[in-house]
Amino acid sequence: MSFIPITPENPIGNVRKVYLAQSIDERIRKMRAGSGGAVTSILCYLVEKGLSDGVVVAKRTKGFEGEAIVAHTREEILKAAGSRWNIVPFTTRLKRTIEEKGLKRVAIVGLPCQAQFLGQMRYLPLLETDFGERIFLIVSLFCIGTFAHEVFLSFLYSRYGVKASQIKDLKLVDSKFIVVLEEGELEVELREALAYLQSGCLLCTDYTGVLADISAGSASQFPGFTLLLVRSAIGEKVVEEAVSENYIMVREEPEVLAEVKKKALEKIMRASKYATQLL
Repeated sequence: MSFIPITPENPIGNVRKVYLAQSIDERIRKMRAGSGGAVTSILCYLVEKGLSDGVVVAKRTKGFEGEAIVAHTREEILKAAGSRWNIVPFTTRLKRTIEEKGLKRVAIVGLPCQAQFLGQMRYLPLLETDFGERIFLIVSLFCIGTFAHEVFLSFLYSRYGVKASQIKDLKLVDSKFIVVLEEGELEVELREALAYLQSGCLLCTDYTGVLADISAGSASQFPGFTLLLVRSAIGEKVVEEAVSENYIMVREEPEVLAEVKKKALEKIMRASKYATQLL
């Protein structure tokens, strides 16, 4: 895969294809109504067709907390489906997990910072013990940053009376965070929520995950669809085969890149601002 670095002129790196995608599976579409469920269905395709002997995903445990699991079946993947707004530190345990389970072809879903680590390990191995050759596919989710979740949860409770146990999901829609509760939803202004991001996220310039094979997110003008940025030959092959095997439906939509580039540039500018403040 040719790698184009992030710059203000090209804030999303190398992109081969741009798709709007949806799961063919009605159950998955209902579960992931806001996003189309395409990533979930692609992961199901990989394990059900034997292309990957495990997919590493983050599974919510309670509130914003989560853990990394290796999913081998459709049901395990569906239980882990959903947005993640805190960092699940799977990279520190990934090598041990892969070796202990004897995994040879692993697909991994993570955030841009994790895709950077994994991509560098795969393309630029530093040690003989590196396990990058076992990483079959890297999927990065778009990310404006992750929350310092204890502080953010304290804010939600003190401001809105929302407890961690009540939170089912958190979605970004235009300039608002939608906190999905057991009963109903709560809207939080984006500028209000950004004050509770992890400090490291304020210095990160990567919105889409430029070292991934596939980057996935959403676009405000196309609700109910997953926006897929296909970056590598293996990423393109996986998407095309998932379409031909009736796991997902896609249509090319290059015009949507304008919104993605805008958000990616905003993240670069934010990182530049905070880096200047630290110097």
